[in-house]
Amino acid sequence: MPRRPSPQPRPPIAWPPLLAATVAGAALAALIGWRLSLQSLDAQIQAKRAALKKLALSGGIPPTQDVMDHLTAHQLSLEGRYQHWLKAVTAPPLADAVRADPQLYFQEHLHEVQRTLDRLAAARGVPVPEQLGFPKELPPPDAVPRLLAQLALLEEATTLLFEQDVPVVSSLKIEDPEPAPDQEAGAFLQRLPVRVRLSASLPRLMQALGALARARPLIDVRALRVQPALPGGSPGASGERLNAELVLARYLVVSATTEPAAAEPETTGASKPAPATKARTRRAPSRAKPKPE
Repeated sequence: MPRRPSPQPRPPIAWPPLLAATVAGAALAALIGWRLSLQSLDAQIQAKRAALKKLALSGGIPPTQDVMDHLTAHQLSLEGRYQHWLKAVTAPPLADAVRADPQLYFQEHLHEVQRTLDRLAAARGVPVPEQLGFPKELPPPDAVPRLLAQLALLEEATTLLFEQDVPVVSSLKIEDPEPAPDQEAGAFLQRLPVRVRLSASLPRLMQALGALARARPLIDVRALRVQPALPGGSPGASGERLNAELVLARYLVVSATTEPAAAEPETTGASKPAPATKARTRRAPSRAKPKPE
């Protein structure tokens, strides 16, 4: 039987060249992938730049008339909503007569409100509400806007209370306003509180609160304190008289509180300060004479 030849030994594998070729191939593939990715990003950037160039304004002309019409309608809608809520929340703007002579206007308006309260009380046969907190002398011009807003709030609140058959409105008092907010923080309203004391049954009090909640411009009920009018009385009884104290508030735009007191603009025009000082010097002796009597 013939002998088979013995197998030849295989030559050893050269691992270093193979490993170097594998690493080189992987690096080449990664480089190609990175290059393709970079080209894709570059194409996206170019596309975005081309789109931005189409949207960019040249010479102040909008892209299309449709876009301009849409933006104008949107701006008008926002302005309308802003004016609607501003009128619903804040006191009405000042009249031209206030700007001409704010001190004289406040004095005349105060007497007019007093006559209105006298007429309302006389028609119902109840005492006239006591008015507290009003300045005994002419207020400074910069305080007139907020005093007028508080005075209008007292007149409107008293009228609503009497219309709801509240039998007794004992006193009306003007409270100190809250500090004006910082306009840089975004706030532009100032709260002007007043205090009203009354006596009524629980159903009448609930009707009065409902009327105050429906009032426009807004009447903010900041606080309410109720107690029985008689010792041992039950506050929940429908016919029992209750003593109530309301803290009401109205809001004023901050710019409106400082407009009449713009000292720097008035110094530029010499025609505006003269009437205010003349009116103040003429009225001061007439108010001082009755005191010695």
